[in-house]
Amino acid sequence: MRRWLMSVAVVGIAAGGCSSDSTKNTVPGFPAITGPAVVETTSRATKPASTPGDTIPAGPVDPGMELPAGANPVPSTAPTSTTAAGPTSTTAAAPPTIAAGPTSTTAAAPPTIAAAPPTTAAGPTTTTFAPYASAIYSDPAHWICRSNSPGDVCGDPYPLTDVAADATLTPQPYTVAVDPPIDCFYVYPTSSGDKTFNSDLVPDSEIGVTRFQAARFNQVCKVYVPVYRSVTLDGLFGAADGNIATGWQIAYADVLDAWRYYLANDNGGRPVVIIAHSQGSFHVTRLLREEIDPNPSQRNLVVSAIIAGTSFQVAPGKDVGGDTKNMPLCRRNDQFGCIITFQSFRDDAPPLPGALFGKPGTDTESTCTNPAALAGGPGVLKSAFPAGDWVLTKPGAAITTPMVDLPGLITAECKVKGGYSYLAITVNAVPADRRTDTIPGDGAPNWGLHTVDLNLTQESLIDIIRSQSGAYLAAR
Repeated sequence: MRRWLMSVAVVGIAAGGCSSDSTKNTVPGFPAITGPAVVETTSRATKPASTPGDTIPAGPVDPGMELPAGANPVPSTAPTSTTAAGPTSTTAAAPPTIAAGPTSTTAAAPPTIAAAPPTTAAGPTTTTFAPYASAIYSDPAHWICRSNSPGDVCGDPYPLTDVAADATLTPQPYTVAVDPPIDCFYVYPTSSGDKTFNSDLVPDSEIGVTRFQAARFNQVCKVYVPVYRSVTLDGLFGAADGNIATGWQIAYADVLDAWRYYLANDNGGRPVVIIAHSQGSFHVTRLLREEIDPNPSQRNLVVSAIIAGTSFQVAPGKDVGGDTKNMPLCRRNDQFGCIITFQSFRDDAPPLPGALFGKPGTDTESTCTNPAALAGGPGVLKSAFPAGDWVLTKPGAAITTPMVDLPGLITAECKVKGGYSYLAITVNAVPADRRTDTIPGDGAPNWGLHTVDLNLTQESLIDIIRSQSGAYLAAR
Protein backbone atom coordinates (compact mmCIF):
# COMPACT_ATOMS: atom_id res chain seq x y z
CA MET A 1 0.00 0.00 0.00
CA ARG A 2 2.84 2.38 0.79
CA ARG A 3 4.32 1.79 -2.67
CA TRP A 4 0.99 2.73 -4.22
CA LEU A 5 0.79 5.95 -2.24
CA MET A 6 4.34 6.89 -3.13
CA SER A 7 3.75 6.14 -6.78
CA VAL A 8 0.76 8.42 -7.14
CA ALA A 9 2.21 11.14 -4.98
CA VAL A 10 4.51 13.35 -6.92
CA VAL A 11 5.26 15.64 -9.81
CA GLY A 12 8.11 18.11 -10.14
CA ILE A 13 11.79 18.48 -9.34
CA ALA A 14 13.54 18.52 -5.99
CA ALA A 15 14.34 22.02 -4.85
CA GLY A 16 15.59 21.38 -1.36
CA GLY A 17 14.61 19.30 1.65
CA CYS A 18 11.72 19.89 3.93
CA SER A 19 9.97 17.95 6.59
CA SER A 20 6.41 17.10 7.43
CA ASP A 21 4.62 15.68 10.39
CA SER A 22 4.29 12.08 9.28
CA THR A 23 1.64 11.36 11.87
CA LYS A 24 -0.78 14.05 10.71
CA ASN A 25 -4.03 12.82 9.17
CA THR A 26 -2.81 9.24 8.81
CA VAL A 27 -4.89 6.11 9.05
CA PRO A 28 -3.75 2.49 9.35
CA GLY A 29 -2.54 1.20 6.01
CA PHE A 30 -2.11 4.70 4.59
CA PRO A 31 1.06 6.31 5.95
CA ALA A 32 1.53 9.97 5.09
CA ILE A 33 3.79 10.91 2.22
CA THR A 34 6.83 13.00 2.99
CA GLY A 35 9.23 14.55 0.54
CA PRO A 36 10.99 17.71 -0.55
CA ALA A 37 9.32 20.75 -1.96
CA VAL A 38 9.19 20.53 -5.70
CA VAL A 39 9.22 22.80 -8.72
CA GLU A 40 8.04 21.66 -12.12
CA THR A 41 9.24 22.55 -15.57
CA THR A 42 8.73 21.94 -19.21
CA SER A 43 11.20 22.85 -21.92
CA ARG A 44 13.10 21.41 -24.87
CA ALA A 45 15.38 18.42 -24.79
CA THR A 46 16.89 15.73 -26.99
CA LYS A 47 15.04 12.41 -27.44
CA PRO A 48 14.98 9.65 -30.04
CA ALA A 49 12.58 10.44 -32.84
CA SER A 50 9.89 8.27 -34.36
CA THR A 51 10.41 10.30 -37.52
CA PRO A 52 14.02 11.58 -37.72
CA GLY A 53 14.41 15.25 -38.40
CA ASP A 54 11.05 16.36 -37.03
CA THR A 55 10.96 18.66 -34.02
CA ILE A 56 8.72 19.62 -31.15
CA PRO A 57 9.14 23.26 -30.14
CA ALA A 58 9.15 24.11 -26.48
CA GLY A 59 5.76 25.02 -25.09
CA PRO A 60 5.04 27.81 -22.64
CA VAL A 61 5.93 27.26 -19.03
CA ASP A 62 2.87 26.37 -17.00
CA PRO A 63 2.21 27.85 -13.56
CA GLY A 64 3.88 25.55 -11.06
CA MET A 65 6.46 24.46 -13.65
CA GLU A 66 9.07 27.19 -13.56
CA LEU A 67 12.43 26.46 -15.17
CA PRO A 68 15.05 25.84 -12.47
CA ALA A 69 18.38 27.61 -12.41
CA GLY A 70 20.98 25.90 -14.55
CA ALA A 71 18.50 24.23 -16.86
CA ASN A 72 19.80 24.58 -20.39
CA PRO A 73 17.11 23.50 -22.86
CA VAL A 74 18.21 22.33 -26.30
CA PRO A 75 16.16 21.45 -29.39
CA SER A 76 14.31 18.14 -29.37
CA THR A 77 13.40 15.69 -32.06
CA ALA A 78 10.02 14.01 -32.19
CA PRO A 79 7.00 13.43 -34.46
CA THR A 80 5.95 16.28 -36.70
CA SER A 81 3.49 18.71 -35.19
CA THR A 82 1.06 20.70 -37.30
CA THR A 83 0.64 23.37 -34.65
CA ALA A 84 2.78 26.36 -33.93
CA ALA A 85 5.06 26.56 -30.97
CA GLY A 86 3.83 28.24 -27.86
CA PRO A 87 5.44 31.46 -26.70
CA THR A 88 8.94 31.26 -25.33
CA SER A 89 9.09 31.76 -21.59
CA THR A 90 12.01 32.76 -19.44
CA THR A 91 11.58 32.35 -15.71
CA ALA A 92 13.55 32.69 -12.54
CA ALA A 93 15.04 29.80 -10.61
CA ALA A 94 12.14 29.53 -8.19
CA PRO A 95 8.40 30.17 -8.44
CA PRO A 96 7.53 33.84 -8.24
CA THR A 97 6.33 35.01 -4.87
CA ILE A 98 2.59 35.33 -4.82
CA ALA A 99 0.87 37.44 -2.25
CA ALA A 100 -1.36 35.48 0.06
CA GLY A 101 -4.29 37.72 -0.76
CA PRO A 102 -7.30 37.99 1.53
CA THR A 103 -7.26 35.80 4.59
CA SER A 104 -10.81 34.66 3.91
CA THR A 105 -11.60 31.60 1.85
CA THR A 106 -14.44 31.89 -0.63
CA ALA A 107 -16.33 29.35 -2.63
CA ALA A 108 -15.38 29.54 -6.28
CA ALA A 109 -18.47 30.57 -8.21
CA PRO A 110 -18.61 29.57 -11.87
CA PRO A 111 -18.24 32.52 -14.27
CA THR A 112 -21.51 34.22 -15.11
CA ILE A 113 -22.84 32.73 -18.31
CA ALA A 114 -26.06 32.98 -20.23
CA ALA A 115 -28.23 30.00 -19.35
CA ALA A 116 -26.20 26.79 -19.63
CA PRO A 117 -22.82 26.72 -21.35
CA PRO A 118 -23.05 25.64 -24.98
CA THR A 119 -22.51 22.01 -25.79
CA THR A 120 -19.57 21.60 -28.13
CA ALA A 121 -20.70 20.24 -31.48
CA ALA A 122 -19.82 16.63 -32.07
CA GLY A 123 -17.46 15.73 -34.85
CA PRO A 124 -18.48 13.94 -38.04
CA THR A 125 -19.80 10.40 -37.83
CA THR A 126 -16.47 9.03 -39.08
CA THR A 127 -13.15 10.75 -38.51
CA THR A 128 -9.97 9.29 -39.96
CA PHE A 129 -6.41 10.46 -39.56
CA ALA A 130 -3.42 10.26 -41.85
CA PRO A 131 -1.21 7.19 -41.40
CA TYR A 132 1.23 7.60 -38.55
CA ALA A 133 4.08 5.28 -37.59
CA SER A 134 5.84 5.14 -34.26
CA ALA A 135 8.96 3.17 -33.46
CA ILE A 136 7.78 2.96 -29.85
CA TYR A 137 4.02 2.56 -29.87
CA SER A 138 3.74 0.09 -32.73
CA ASP A 139 5.09 -2.40 -30.16
CA PRO A 140 2.25 -3.76 -27.99
CA ALA A 141 4.72 -4.12 -25.11
CA HIS A 142 4.70 -0.33 -24.78
CA TRP A 143 1.03 -0.20 -23.79
CA ILE A 144 -0.07 -1.04 -20.23
CA CYS A 145 -3.65 -1.19 -21.48
CA ARG A 146 -4.93 -1.32 -25.01
CA SER A 147 -8.66 -1.62 -25.51
CA ASN A 148 -9.41 -3.68 -22.34
CA SER A 149 -7.45 -6.55 -23.85
CA PRO A 150 -7.44 -9.87 -21.97
CA GLY A 151 -4.34 -10.10 -19.83
CA ASP A 152 -3.84 -6.37 -19.23
CA VAL A 153 -4.94 -4.70 -16.01
CA CYS A 154 -7.75 -2.84 -17.75
CA GLY A 155 -9.41 -6.07 -18.80
CA ASP A 156 -10.13 -7.14 -15.20
CA PRO A 157 -13.04 -6.21 -12.92
CA TYR A 158 -12.39 -4.14 -9.79
CA PRO A 159 -15.66 -4.32 -7.83
CA LEU A 160 -16.52 -1.96 -5.02
CA THR A 161 -18.45 -2.23 -1.75
CA ASP A 162 -20.49 0.64 -0.32
CA VAL A 163 -19.75 0.89 3.41
CA ALA A 164 -22.60 2.58 5.28
CA ALA A 165 -22.25 4.51 8.53
CA ASP A 166 -23.61 1.53 10.47
CA ALA A 167 -21.03 -0.72 8.75
CA THR A 168 -23.59 -2.35 6.47
CA LEU A 169 -21.75 -3.63 3.41
CA THR A 170 -23.38 -3.48 -0.01
CA PRO A 171 -21.28 -4.87 -2.87
CA GLN A 172 -22.00 -3.03 -6.12
CA PRO A 173 -22.41 -4.76 -9.48
CA TYR A 174 -19.44 -4.50 -11.81
CA THR A 175 -19.24 -5.32 -15.50
CA VAL A 176 -16.28 -4.72 -17.77
CA ALA A 177 -17.85 -3.19 -20.86
CA VAL A 178 -17.61 -5.64 -23.77
CA ASP A 179 -17.89 -3.14 -26.61
CA PRO A 180 -18.29 0.35 -25.13
CA PRO A 181 -18.90 3.14 -27.64
CA ILE A 182 -16.10 5.37 -26.35
CA ASP A 183 -12.39 5.17 -25.49
CA CYS A 184 -10.39 6.49 -22.55
CA PHE A 185 -6.76 7.61 -23.00
CA TYR A 186 -4.93 7.78 -19.65
CA VAL A 187 -1.55 9.37 -18.80
CA TYR A 188 -0.29 8.28 -15.40
CA PRO A 189 1.50 10.39 -12.75
CA THR A 190 5.08 10.15 -11.53
CA SER A 191 5.36 6.55 -10.41
CA SER A 192 8.49 4.88 -11.75
CA GLY A 193 10.96 3.41 -9.28
CA ASP A 194 13.68 3.23 -11.96
CA LYS A 195 17.01 4.64 -10.77
CA THR A 196 17.54 6.74 -13.89
CA PHE A 197 16.25 10.29 -14.39
CA ASN A 198 13.66 9.12 -16.92
CA SER A 199 12.00 5.74 -16.77
CA ASP A 200 12.56 3.05 -19.34
CA LEU A 201 9.73 1.62 -21.42
CA VAL A 202 9.25 -1.47 -19.24
CA PRO A 203 6.40 -0.75 -16.81
CA ASP A 204 6.49 -1.90 -13.19
CA SER A 205 4.95 0.38 -10.56
CA GLU A 206 3.16 2.20 -13.40
CA ILE A 207 0.93 -0.88 -13.71
CA GLY A 208 -0.21 -0.58 -10.09
CA VAL A 209 -1.01 3.09 -10.49
CA THR A 210 -3.01 2.35 -13.63
CA ARG A 211 -4.97 -0.30 -11.74
CA PHE A 212 -6.00 2.13 -8.99
CA GLN A 213 -6.49 5.29 -11.04
CA ALA A 214 -7.71 4.23 -14.47
CA ALA A 215 -8.63 0.56 -14.84
CA ARG A 216 -12.08 0.95 -13.27
CA PHE A 217 -13.08 3.22 -16.16
CA ASN A 218 -13.31 -0.03 -18.15
CA GLN A 219 -16.97 -0.05 -17.11
CA VAL A 220 -17.65 2.79 -19.57
CA CYS A 221 -14.82 2.83 -22.13
CA LYS A 222 -11.99 0.98 -23.82
CA VAL A 223 -8.92 2.04 -21.87
CA TYR A 224 -5.62 2.92 -23.58
CA VAL A 225 -2.54 3.52 -21.42
CA PRO A 226 0.81 4.11 -23.14
CA VAL A 227 4.07 3.51 -21.31
CA TYR A 228 6.07 6.73 -21.51
CA ARG A 229 9.51 7.77 -20.31
CA SER A 230 8.28 9.75 -17.36
CA VAL A 231 10.57 11.60 -15.00
CA THR A 232 11.08 9.13 -12.17
CA LEU A 233 10.76 9.50 -8.41
CA ASP A 234 14.56 9.51 -8.15
CA GLY A 235 14.75 12.10 -10.92
CA LEU A 236 12.32 14.40 -9.14
CA PHE A 237 13.88 14.10 -5.73
CA GLY A 238 17.50 14.50 -6.80
CA ALA A 239 18.65 10.89 -6.44
CA ALA A 240 19.39 10.48 -10.17
CA ASP A 241 21.66 12.56 -12.37
CA GLY A 242 19.88 14.50 -15.08
CA ASN A 243 18.38 17.75 -16.25
CA ILE A 244 14.73 18.42 -15.48
CA ALA A 245 14.18 20.37 -18.70
CA THR A 246 15.59 17.48 -20.73
CA GLY A 247 13.70 14.86 -18.76
CA TRP A 248 10.39 16.67 -18.94
CA GLN A 249 10.63 17.06 -22.70
CA ILE A 250 11.45 13.37 -23.21
CA ALA A 251 8.29 12.50 -21.29
CA TYR A 252 6.06 14.92 -23.20
CA ALA A 253 7.36 13.84 -26.59
CA ASP A 254 6.44 10.24 -25.76
CA VAL A 255 2.91 11.28 -24.74
CA LEU A 256 2.50 13.19 -28.01
CA ASP A 257 3.87 10.25 -30.00
CA ALA A 258 1.49 7.82 -28.26
CA TRP A 259 -1.53 10.10 -28.81
CA ARG A 260 -0.82 10.48 -32.52
CA TYR A 261 -0.28 6.75 -32.90
CA TYR A 262 -3.52 6.01 -31.07
CA LEU A 263 -5.52 8.40 -33.28
CA ALA A 264 -4.16 6.98 -36.53
CA ASN A 265 -4.17 3.30 -35.61
CA ASP A 266 -6.65 2.59 -32.80
CA ASN A 267 -9.25 5.35 -32.56
CA GLY A 268 -11.21 4.83 -35.78
CA GLY A 269 -13.31 7.95 -35.22
CA ARG A 270 -14.50 6.89 -31.76
CA PRO A 271 -15.19 9.52 -29.09
CA VAL A 272 -12.52 9.61 -26.37
CA VAL A 273 -12.17 10.75 -22.77
CA ILE A 274 -8.66 11.86 -21.80
CA ILE A 275 -7.72 11.19 -18.16
CA ALA A 276 -4.52 12.27 -16.43
CA HIS A 277 -3.04 12.97 -13.02
CA SER A 278 -0.07 14.96 -11.70
CA GLN A 279 2.92 14.73 -14.07
CA GLY A 280 0.54 13.21 -16.60
CA SER A 281 -1.79 16.20 -16.25
CA PHE A 282 0.98 18.68 -17.01
CA HIS A 283 1.79 16.76 -20.21
CA VAL A 284 -1.89 16.46 -21.18
CA THR A 285 -2.42 20.19 -20.57
CA ARG A 286 0.31 20.89 -23.10
CA LEU A 287 -1.16 18.27 -25.44
CA LEU A 288 -4.52 20.04 -25.28
CA ARG A 289 -3.01 23.49 -25.70
CA GLU A 290 -0.74 22.70 -28.67
CA GLU A 291 -2.22 19.64 -30.37
CA ILE A 292 -5.90 19.02 -29.64
CA ASP A 293 -7.64 22.32 -28.90
CA PRO A 294 -6.38 24.12 -32.08
CA ASN A 295 -7.25 21.10 -34.26
CA PRO A 296 -11.01 20.62 -34.91
CA SER A 297 -10.61 17.05 -36.18
CA GLN A 298 -9.06 16.05 -32.86
CA ARG A 299 -11.03 18.40 -30.63
CA ASN A 300 -14.38 17.15 -31.89
CA LEU A 301 -13.58 13.59 -30.81
CA VAL A 302 -13.02 14.56 -27.17
CA VAL A 303 -15.95 13.78 -24.90
CA SER A 304 -14.07 15.39 -22.02
CA ALA A 305 -10.61 15.80 -20.60
CA ILE A 306 -10.23 14.98 -16.89
CA ILE A 307 -7.06 16.69 -15.67
CA ALA A 308 -6.44 16.16 -11.95
CA GLY A 309 -3.68 17.47 -9.72
CA THR A 310 -2.34 20.40 -11.73
CA SER A 311 -2.93 24.13 -12.34
CA PHE A 312 -5.13 24.38 -15.42
CA GLN A 313 -5.52 28.00 -16.55
CA VAL A 314 -8.44 30.06 -17.85
CA ALA A 315 -8.91 33.77 -18.55
CA PRO A 316 -10.12 35.62 -15.43
CA GLY A 317 -13.83 35.01 -14.94
CA LYS A 318 -14.07 32.81 -18.05
CA ASP A 319 -14.32 29.12 -18.88
CA VAL A 320 -11.73 29.35 -21.68
CA GLY A 321 -8.88 31.64 -22.70
CA GLY A 322 -5.96 30.13 -20.84
CA ASP A 323 -4.66 26.66 -21.71
CA THR A 324 -7.47 26.19 -24.22
CA LYS A 325 -9.13 28.69 -26.52
CA ASN A 326 -12.02 26.49 -27.67
CA MET A 327 -12.68 23.76 -25.11
CA PRO A 328 -14.52 25.22 -22.07
CA LEU A 329 -14.82 23.92 -18.55
CA CYS A 330 -17.58 21.37 -17.98
CA ARG A 331 -20.57 22.88 -16.15
CA ARG A 332 -23.16 20.12 -16.68
CA ASN A 333 -22.99 16.35 -16.56
CA ASP A 334 -24.36 16.12 -20.10
CA GLN A 335 -21.98 18.71 -21.56
CA PHE A 336 -19.22 17.33 -23.78
CA GLY A 337 -16.13 18.65 -25.53
CA CYS A 338 -15.13 20.20 -22.21
CA ILE A 339 -12.64 19.98 -19.35
CA ILE A 340 -12.91 18.75 -15.76
CA THR A 341 -9.98 19.82 -13.60
CA PHE A 342 -9.32 20.02 -9.87
CA GLN A 343 -6.68 19.71 -7.18
CA SER A 344 -7.77 18.44 -3.77
CA PHE A 345 -6.99 19.98 -0.38
CA ARG A 346 -8.63 19.47 2.97
CA ASP A 347 -11.07 22.29 3.67
CA ASP A 348 -9.22 23.13 6.89
CA ALA A 349 -5.79 23.03 5.17
CA PRO A 350 -6.07 25.06 1.94
CA PRO A 351 -3.09 25.73 -0.33
CA LEU A 352 -0.60 28.31 0.88
CA PRO A 353 1.50 30.63 -1.30
CA GLY A 354 4.06 28.54 -3.15
CA ALA A 355 1.79 25.53 -3.61
CA LEU A 356 2.33 23.62 -6.84
CA PHE A 357 -1.31 22.90 -7.49
CA GLY A 358 -4.01 25.46 -8.19
CA LYS A 359 -1.46 28.18 -8.85
CA PRO A 360 -2.57 31.19 -10.93
CA GLY A 361 -0.61 32.47 -13.91
CA THR A 362 0.53 36.01 -14.56
CA ASP A 363 -2.54 36.95 -16.62
CA THR A 364 -4.69 33.86 -16.05
CA GLU A 365 -6.25 32.08 -13.13
CA SER A 366 -6.15 28.44 -12.14
CA THR A 367 -9.53 26.82 -12.05
CA CYS A 368 -11.54 24.04 -10.45
CA THR A 369 -14.58 22.01 -11.46
CA ASN A 370 -16.25 19.90 -8.79
CA PRO A 371 -17.05 16.35 -9.99
CA ALA A 372 -19.81 16.23 -7.36
CA ALA A 373 -21.42 19.48 -8.61
CA LEU A 374 -20.15 20.72 -11.98
CA ALA A 375 -22.52 23.70 -11.92
CA GLY A 376 -20.94 24.93 -8.69
CA GLY A 377 -21.48 24.71 -4.97
CA PRO A 378 -20.95 21.76 -2.63
CA GLY A 379 -21.70 18.15 -3.45
CA VAL A 380 -21.20 14.68 -1.99
CA LEU A 381 -18.45 12.76 -3.76
CA LYS A 382 -18.67 9.13 -4.81
CA SER A 383 -15.20 7.65 -4.30
CA ALA A 384 -13.21 4.46 -4.85
CA PHE A 385 -10.57 3.79 -2.20
CA PRO A 386 -8.56 0.60 -1.71
CA ALA A 387 -10.20 -1.54 0.96
CA GLY A 388 -8.34 -2.13 4.21
CA ASP A 389 -8.44 -2.09 8.01
CA TRP A 390 -8.62 1.70 7.95
CA VAL A 391 -12.25 1.69 6.69
CA LEU A 392 -13.94 0.61 9.94
CA THR A 393 -13.07 1.72 13.47
CA LYS A 394 -14.45 -1.50 14.94
CA PRO A 395 -14.20 -5.02 13.51
CA GLY A 396 -17.13 -6.06 11.39
CA ALA A 397 -18.00 -8.23 8.43
CA ALA A 398 -15.15 -8.79 6.01
CA ILE A 399 -15.00 -6.54 2.95
CA THR A 400 -14.49 -8.89 0.02
CA THR A 401 -13.97 -6.38 -2.81
CA PRO A 402 -10.70 -4.58 -3.58
CA MET A 403 -12.32 -1.13 -3.46
CA VAL A 404 -14.76 0.70 -1.19
CA ASP A 405 -16.93 3.80 -1.24
CA LEU A 406 -18.12 5.53 1.92
CA PRO A 407 -21.46 7.08 0.89
CA GLY A 408 -22.10 10.49 2.41
CA LEU A 409 -18.72 10.76 4.12
CA ILE A 410 -16.97 13.21 1.76
CA THR A 411 -18.24 16.60 0.60
CA ALA A 412 -16.39 18.69 -1.99
CA GLU A 413 -16.63 22.32 -3.10
CA CYS A 414 -14.42 24.43 -5.36
CA LYS A 415 -12.93 27.38 -3.46
CA VAL A 416 -10.36 30.11 -3.96
CA LYS A 417 -7.91 31.44 -1.38
CA GLY A 418 -5.07 33.85 -2.09
CA GLY A 419 -5.52 33.28 -5.83
CA TYR A 420 -5.23 29.50 -5.50
CA SER A 421 -8.15 27.47 -6.80
CA TYR A 422 -8.78 24.07 -5.25
CA LEU A 423 -11.32 21.37 -4.47
CA ALA A 424 -12.00 21.70 -0.73
CA ILE A 425 -12.61 18.30 0.86
CA THR A 426 -14.65 17.94 4.04
CA VAL A 427 -14.90 14.61 5.86
CA ASN A 428 -18.33 14.42 7.48
CA ALA A 429 -17.08 12.43 10.44
CA VAL A 430 -19.51 11.01 12.97
CA PRO A 431 -17.43 9.69 15.89
CA ALA A 432 -20.31 7.51 17.09
CA ASP A 433 -20.57 5.52 13.87
CA ARG A 434 -18.36 2.62 12.85
CA ARG A 435 -16.68 4.16 9.80
CA THR A 436 -13.35 5.95 9.72
CA ASP A 437 -13.39 9.60 10.80
CA THR A 438 -10.69 10.57 8.30
CA ILE A 439 -9.35 9.56 4.90
CA PRO A 440 -5.85 8.88 3.56
CA GLY A 441 -3.94 10.94 1.05
CA ASP A 442 -1.88 13.70 2.68
CA GLY A 443 1.42 14.23 0.96
CA ALA A 444 4.32 16.59 1.48
CA PRO A 445 3.52 19.98 3.01
CA ASN A 446 1.30 22.14 0.81
CA TRP A 447 0.43 19.23 -1.51
CA GLY A 448 -3.02 18.71 -0.03
CA LEU A 449 -4.71 15.40 -0.88
CA HIS A 450 -2.80 15.14 -4.14
CA THR A 451 -2.10 11.42 -3.76
CA VAL A 452 -5.80 10.54 -3.87
CA ASP A 453 -7.20 13.13 -6.30
CA LEU A 454 -8.63 10.44 -8.58
CA ASN A 455 -9.69 8.03 -5.83
CA LEU A 456 -11.70 10.73 -4.07
CA THR A 457 -13.64 11.43 -7.25
CA GLN A 458 -13.57 8.20 -9.26
CA GLU A 459 -17.17 7.02 -8.98
CA SER A 460 -18.48 10.55 -9.55
CA LEU A 461 -16.32 10.80 -12.67
CA ILE A 462 -17.56 7.47 -14.01
CA ASP A 463 -21.14 8.71 -13.60
CA ILE A 464 -20.26 11.92 -15.45
CA ILE A 465 -18.67 9.99 -18.33
CA ARG A 466 -21.84 7.93 -18.68
CA SER A 467 -23.89 11.13 -19.02
CA GLN A 468 -21.41 12.89 -21.29
CA SER A 469 -20.97 9.97 -23.63
CA GLY A 470 -24.72 9.50 -23.89
CA ALA A 471 -25.16 13.16 -24.82
CA TYR A 472 -22.26 13.05 -27.28
CA LEU A 473 -23.55 9.96 -29.06
CA ALA A 474 -27.10 11.35 -29.20
CA ALA A 475 -25.78 14.55 -30.79
CA ARG A 476 -23.97 12.59 -33.49
